[in-house]
Amino acid sequence: MMTSELDSDAVQAKLHGRWGATTAVLDVTASTMDDAAAAASRGAPDGHLIVADRQESGRGAHGRAWESPPGTDLYFSVVARPNLEPSSIALVTLATGLGVRDAVASFVPDRTVEVKWPNDVWIGRRKCAGVLVESRMTGPSIDWVIVGVGLNVNRLEWAPELQSIATSILQERGGDPLDRSEVLAAVVGQVESWVGRLVAHGGGALIDALRSHLALVGERVRWEDGEGTFEGVGPSGAALVRTASGLETLHAARFETVD
Repeated sequence: MMTSELDSDAVQAKLHGRWGATTAVLDVTASTMDDAAAAASRGAPDGHLIVADRQESGRGAHGRAWESPPGTDLYFSVVARPNLEPSSIALVTLATGLGVRDAVASFVPDRTVEVKWPNDVWIGRRKCAGVLVESRMTGPSIDWVIVGVGLNVNRLEWAPELQSIATSILQERGGDPLDRSEVLAAVVGQVESWVGRLVAHGGGALIDALRSHLALVGERVRWEDGEGTFEGVGPSGAALVRTASGLETLHAARFETVD
């Protein structure tokens, strides 16, 4: 059964923005991303929210599985219809990450919470959230964007391969388990705000705000095709990495730190 703090009434009572004005709360689904894409194709409005207590086939970036046990965490996707150019999808990912970061930081004010390019949120050096953004184009314009978030809220136990790299809000703050509908409302509100600012003001304001909350800046990193020093994020949302041959712009990569 759905735990009480993630039932439809509890969720709707705490959501106050345009995002979440229509909401589906599910006990279990294969993937909220797939559910949201199907809803978008049927004409779901901007801000339509789908949240599940458990996913059977949750996914992250690059097709990686996202572990989605019931009763502890948040798995949700939002149908967005932003007035943006298709080239701005990477910035939507970063706007989402910054919104998640801001919301998480409000629950752990004594911890360092950062966006790890391109689509993770860290507390300290451990991952607490992942972002996945998918879109459909109609000609030269965006038809819809699906903004997906998986956030570790109350989980305290991890698979062996995740124990050293994953964390949750509860693990970092201690105390009693959090009300997931309250956390959901905070995250959805912050993400809606940052995507709205991206639409209204462009990528420059987003990149400026992100700069002080970006993980690994100045550190040596390696990725699939090279190694260098991460210098930040450019206007398009791409990573800027200083290598032996000069400054490289990476639009897609998975960083690991170099010891």
